Amino acid sequence: MSKTEKIKSLLIPVIIVAIAAFAAGYLLSGGEEHKPASSLVDGHKDHGLEGSVTTEGKIVWTCSMHPQIQLPEPGKCPICFMDLIPLEKGGKSGEEAVSLRQISLTPQARKLAEIETTPVSRRNVSVETRMLGKVDYDETRMGSITAWTGGRIDKLYIDYTGSSVRKGQAMASIYSPELLTAQAELIQAVKAKAALKGNSLEVIKNTAARTEQAAREKLRLLGLSENQISGIIKRGKPSEHIILYSPMSGIVIKKDVVEGVYVKTGTPIYTIADLSRVWVVLEAYESDLPWIRMGMKVDFTTEAYPGKDFEGRVVYIDPVVNEKTRTVRVRLDVPNKGLQLKPGMFVRAVNKGGKQDDTELVIPASAPLITGKRAVVYIAVPGKEGVFEGREIVLGPKAGNFYVVRYGLKEGEQVVTKGNFKIDSAIQIIARPSMMNPESGMNTPVHSHGESSDVMKDMKAEDMPGYTLPPIFSSKLGFLKKDFNTLMETAGSGNLEQSRKLFAAFSEDLKKIDGSGLKGDASLYWKELSMLLGNDAVLGSGVKDAGRLKSITTEMEDHFKRLDTAFGISAKAAESGSAEEAPEAFQIQLGKVYMSYSAFTEALAADNMQKAQQQAALMGDELKKLDAAQLSTESHKIWMAALKNINDGISTIREAQDIVGARAGLEPLSYGMIDAVEKLGIKSGKPVYELFCPMAFDFKGAKWLQSDEDIRNPYFGEAMLKCGEVERQLKAGE
Repeated sequence: MSKTEKIKSLLIPVIIVAIAAFAAGYLLSGGEEHKPASSLVDGHKDHGLEGSVTTEGKIVWTCSMHPQIQLPEPGKCPICFMDLIPLEKGGKSGEEAVSLRQISLTPQARKLAEIETTPVSRRNVSVETRMLGKVDYDETRMGSITAWTGGRIDKLYIDYTGSSVRKGQAMASIYSPELLTAQAELIQAVKAKAALKGNSLEVIKNTAARTEQAAREKLRLLGLSENQISGIIKRGKPSEHIILYSPMSGIVIKKDVVEGVYVKTGTPIYTIADLSRVWVVLEAYESDLPWIRMGMKVDFTTEAYPGKDFEGRVVYIDPVVNEKTRTVRVRLDVPNKGLQLKPGMFVRAVNKGGKQDDTELVIPASAPLITGKRAVVYIAVPGKEGVFEGREIVLGPKAGNFYVVRYGLKEGEQVVTKGNFKIDSAIQIIARPSMMNPESGMNTPVHSHGESSDVMKDMKAEDMPGYTLPPIFSSKLGFLKKDFNTLMETAGSGNLEQSRKLFAAFSEDLKKIDGSGLKGDASLYWKELSMLLGNDAVLGSGVKDAGRLKSITTEMEDHFKRLDTAFGISAKAAESGSAEEAPEAFQIQLGKVYMSYSAFTEALAADNMQKAQQQAALMGDELKKLDAAQLSTESHKIWMAALKNINDGISTIREAQDIVGARAGLEPLSYGMIDAVEKLGIKSGKPVYELFCPMAFDFKGAKWLQSDEDIRNPYFGEAMLKCGEVERQLKAGE
């Protein structure tokens, strides 16, 4: 390549990127002509700059190629010297953001970008995959006739290839001095055994018998059948020639010798193939592999029999891709009635993949911007004209002009099918997560405050208005981290099966965390990071090899680290510390106490006084079985304080004359149980949640424990069954 050509090859990509960036900047500005900074600030409503990032009334200017450059005045980028453009938030002024990947385009910008959307839908994704290949021999139905001993080929009974032979048919006559000697040894051994028949010495007779057996075995190993060996003994003299017989029926496809030649032991003489069944070896493209599975039936045709369809079953899929053709060999096992299929014939196959009766969630093939197994799509935000939200999803196989969606979209959502790359470019310019720069805009921790990141950059923590994450959200994040640590440990050991199960469990636990109570950046960060972790879990639940497992866990570690940093999961755990848990035997018995407690609260919620008192009595019996002597000094102190509240509550319940009195005992009982469960731990198969009723005891409020989040208020029963809120999760399910 000449020097000029090299320069051209380097400049072309740079020019293309510059044009794309210019187009994205043009879209952001609504397609307006460039105006002085003062006129843009004074009249931004008329110039498509809604939502521009400002500091003290001034527009922030950035570079379309280097979004990290943010300057208070227009000018040139200090890196590439391109003209700076105004940086936009991606939404209209005062508009509530729904995603970090959100952008708002004016009607003129949408028209220039030629934005088109299509609803996510369910379709039958049966796909016809066409493949080419050829007929081949079934290697399991091939046999070879070889010389079992050295000698001279005196006669070939089959003179040419293509001849049909039957099992046991004579194929060749061979003269072998070694065979003559072995035959003579057998004849002598037989005669010696017969001569010693009347001998009284058993040792001598046994020796003769063993000598005969050894001679027989030698001839068998030289290729003679039992019938041939019996014939030699019957004749009583060695045969000069030995006949070789066909071991199978089929067609002679190769003849390696001619009459008169001398052969060595192991020299091939004939090769025979049974063509009653054949293989068809097809070439399938990588993109078609998801639709091909072991055991499925595939139809194919040949040029020799136009209009006639043959059928085979997939018995093998090559684990290696041909690097030159980028195809994978797929082998069919085909019955060959009438020997119509000849090895070497070319065939055309049609594989009808997918299930005819099932529908899959699909999007048009033009919608996703694909990055490996992951993909980014842009969705029109419902009820907000011109607002688009980016979302990373997990794709399944391609089905014609559609992609199957494994995770990340819902039926009916409007995905951008035209202009999506332009939107992604615009998202990148405003320094938000995009296909090309997924970590952009994720640098500010939100675990203490909920202000927007633009405000937080210039404000000290002590000056911010207080914003605490919902306790139930924080507690569930703590348990999610424990699940994550277990998952990483298992994945690190290379246990694929167990890792897949833990990925699936992590996905379910992630779905149970409700972020609807979050505000500001906390809400946006949670939506972004839970999306990424959800994708990781879906991909991990279907991982098939150690290499892919490692790459998924590496990405997942990065995503969880960002979640940990953003919401201070590890920092909160360090602040709260970890109390010394009780011995397992104590926790198991405490779990039985909790089960009685749970049945007691359910009885109160159902206004069943009789059952409530029965469960309270049972709880007292289970308490007596707890051995506090096995606790450490610190744990013993915690337990005694909790036990006092528990006993006070049970005493009140026993003395109660009505259900109101029983509910009065629930309060100290619940606070004692909360301390015991939280600080000492219990063994039970279900999770434990702490709930709060603000109206109990004349609005003083009171807490209780449940094993699920469906509120059933024991303080009011049927009168106000759903009054209350879930505050924390104290224990995960097992």
